[in-house]
Amino acid sequence: MFPFRRRTLLASAVALVASAPSLQADEVVTLDNLVVTASGFEQKLTNAPASISVISQQDLQQKRYNSLAHALGDVEGIDIGQGTGKTGGLNISIRGMPSEYTLVLIDGRRQNAAGNVTPNGFNETSTSFMPPLSAIERIEVIRGPMSTLYGSDAMGGVINIITRKVADEWTGSLTLDHTFQENSDYGATSNASLYTSGPLVEDLLGLQLRASVFDRQESDLSFGDGSDVSKRGPSPVDGRNHTLGARLTLTPHENHDFSLDFERGRQRYNNDECQLGTLDGLNRACTVPTTAANGYADELRFEREQIALTHTARLGVGTLDSSLMRNQTETIGRTLPGDPIGSPSGIPGSLAGDDRELETTNLVFDTKLVAPVGDNHMTTVGAQWWKAEMTDGIATEDFEQKTWALFAEDEWMLRDDLALTLGARYDDHDAFGGHISPRAYLVWNAADSWTIKGGVSRGYRTPDLNELHDGINGISGQGTVVTIGNPDLDPETTTSTEFGVYYDSYDGLSANATVFHNKFEDKIASGNPVADPLCAGNAGGTCSQLVNIDEAVTRGLELAARWEFIPAWTLSGNYTYTDSEQKSGADKGQPLTNTPEHLANAKLDWQTNSRLNLWLRGEYRGERARFSSSYANLANGNGSYSSNQSLYDALGAKTKAYTLFHLGGSFQATDNLTLNASIYNLFDKDFLKGQTYTTYTNAGAVDGTAFGSDYIVSGRSTTGVLEEGRRLWLSANLTF
Repeated sequence: MFPFRRRTLLASAVALVASAPSLQADEVVTLDNLVVTASGFEQKLTNAPASISVISQQDLQQKRYNSLAHALGDVEGIDIGQGTGKTGGLNISIRGMPSEYTLVLIDGRRQNAAGNVTPNGFNETSTSFMPPLSAIERIEVIRGPMSTLYGSDAMGGVINIITRKVADEWTGSLTLDHTFQENSDYGATSNASLYTSGPLVEDLLGLQLRASVFDRQESDLSFGDGSDVSKRGPSPVDGRNHTLGARLTLTPHENHDFSLDFERGRQRYNNDECQLGTLDGLNRACTVPTTAANGYADELRFEREQIALTHTARLGVGTLDSSLMRNQTETIGRTLPGDPIGSPSGIPGSLAGDDRELETTNLVFDTKLVAPVGDNHMTTVGAQWWKAEMTDGIATEDFEQKTWALFAEDEWMLRDDLALTLGARYDDHDAFGGHISPRAYLVWNAADSWTIKGGVSRGYRTPDLNELHDGINGISGQGTVVTIGNPDLDPETTTSTEFGVYYDSYDGLSANATVFHNKFEDKIASGNPVADPLCAGNAGGTCSQLVNIDEAVTRGLELAARWEFIPAWTLSGNYTYTDSEQKSGADKGQPLTNTPEHLANAKLDWQTNSRLNLWLRGEYRGERARFSSSYANLANGNGSYSSNQSLYDALGAKTKAYTLFHLGGSFQATDNLTLNASIYNLFDKDFLKGQTYTTYTNAGAVDGTAFGSDYIVSGRSTTGVLEEGRRLWLSANLTF
């Protein structure tokens, strides 16, 4: 039989699968021509019990990178085009699952907020809370549920941003980049990133410092008919983001490492002309003063602070990793709506127009032990304690939940070429009680060049803190419509299966194919309007409320390959087929999300010499469902013909597919200076095309006309993406 490469799977288990909760960046280890922790985007950890892609820092340096979504856009199984947040941020969807089912980690520590402190279309700001580019070692993407190790939110997959370790000698880097738009109606962007680390006391005390600043000018776009593109996403406002971080490491003994890490992120977006939300004291057109408080100040800020204490102990029985993290996220610039300003808001002690506090805090303790048991087992056991708190000024009380969990996983070498991984996690939530998430995965090295693997796992996600609140939990409609929570919600669950085949010739050709199937149960969605005294101010005296009603299925195929067909020339690419369907509920038969059935990426690399690399990249994005509701459910509440039905009839059920090409290169000017240049949207494809359609009032009467886009749901929608026109991106990276 062919050897299984025992050390490779062992290292994979330690570095990846057993990484919860404190996966750290170790040195890249290559065993039998396999990169265990991976240093390149295309390479797969074929012996790990999961579908994994890895993006290296070198890959990140060669592309325009403004947020986590931009870093992942050409990974198979990932879609960043489902929608654009009001600040211009992008969603991240894995295997057709909604973006909220993707768990984001930094060094194995969860970053997802426990409650929605960015309501009404601002959730995508979370993907902009990122360490500086120069501080990132790599990004690992696990496609498929990982609730067994990571708990709630990991139903779609896990994205782990792994940062660089403190160096043994002082080093650093400075990265600058700028995007020049050919069409000045698109806002230019600039980035600056600084990183340095080294010893304060040799072999005892180390320090890392990191910082970044991102600046974006306002876009001022118009559709083909001359109408303005909405500032709430597709034509984003000016904004500035910055991040500051520091890490202090202590190694009092060769077998013990301690670290204290602090990071602060700030995002600021302009709203002085009601671009993001209606200002207090002004009407919806932002032209005529009124007496109302509508819920928005003239600037919106999103802030996050995180501090983490970690400890790694290399014991005689194995390695013990522990961490204690406090993560706080806050939205500033929202106000309590009401009319007139200064009148009682309905919240004790607060008046209409007062600041609306929106803040959530995660306090998480994680610990895990990875240890060999006998000759054929690598076992991981661990625990987590998590306290989540949220304050929303629109509610009369704060929200809180506590969860503790135990998990165990074992990699069992059945034969030299066959490994079985079994694992389970028990979560105890103070609102739902206990829940078990198991998984099983089999990896078979069928031959030197062939690996076959597959498994089944359960995913688990608890509702957000505010969704469980028994009372008012939000405001929509620019401060005019009350929403209420539902304490009877149940957690959402998935059952996922996958089967993959991997090939590596060890002579320049590698390829893989994976089929997957996810069954979604107890999906949380909006139910029928609910009559409640709290909703007396709403139309009809009813409120929107979330309920567990839907079942859904996502399934598909992922293909990827890399071929060095002649020395210095490499062709790589991937293709994803995704099909999703709602199996129950009011929109039975409709897609779960608007992820296209077909996504494809291809790249041609030419390493002309030791200093110059050139590349050409193409991407194809298929048609997207314009609506996730059936045509009948697009009608007005009274059943009359609606604007959405008119848009559907005029432009069709789907947005248009498109293909883009990008050209770029990297030049090693000196041993310490690297220059990058790229032309994105090489042929300047126009995403502002579409046509007008007739609009209708809520009573079904003709109201006028609006412009419908070929690539987003409508001219005012944040569903879909308007790609920028042709643009030049330049960057310089200086190491010292």
